[in-house]
Amino acid sequence: MTGLAWIALAVTSAFALADWLAVAASRRRLEYAAKPAVMLGLIGVAIVLHPADSTERTFFLVALTLGLISDIFLMLPQDMFLLGLGAALVEHLAYIGGFRHRPLQPALLAVAAVVALVSVAVILPPVIRALRKNQPGLVWPVSAYVAVFVIMVSSAGSTGSLVAVAGALLFFYSDGLLAWNRFVKPISGGRLGNIVLYHLGQALIVLSLVS
Repeated sequence: MTGLAWIALAVTSAFALADWLAVAASRRRLEYAAKPAVMLGLIGVAIVLHPADSTERTFFLVALTLGLISDIFLMLPQDMFLLGLGAALVEHLAYIGGFRHRPLQPALLAVAAVVALVSVAVILPPVIRALRKNQPGLVWPVSAYVAVFVIMVSSAGSTGSLVAVAGALLFFYSDGLLAWNRFVKPISGGRLGNIVLYHLGQALIVLSLVS
């Protein structure tokens, strides 16, 4: 990576640390500033990198912008979960489009798909049971979102990049933690774990542009 890319990554890391501290200390005002700043920072990192494929980067920039929009919807005190979910779903479609601009690597695709499906088999059933009991209108939107997410993780594997797969899986587990914490039962430190995994996952996906 270039010196400019390292600087952009360092600044983004500082924003991420600020957001983690804000979540840990329940400082909402700081979170409102730091969380969007992280995604803006990752957009900046993606712009200054020298990617293996420039079209893949274009798709990633679209995905990161949608991720920023999703973050804002999910962060606000009003219940905008469906809007955030919709933006995140289209974000995954953009990532899929980007990943598919690389030559297909079927072996890692298969491994990533198996890991994602096994993870879904463990995490999703309790979430669906909780939704059917308390918020039945969310069962199908959440199920569709998870299906697209599995395709995204598999597509990350199709690139042959372990960095991309690691990022996609961390992103996946961050959302799994969010869903469990929101719909099944709160987990001690669940919000902090969610945001740490989310930022690390997004950062690795961006860095996979040069791997």
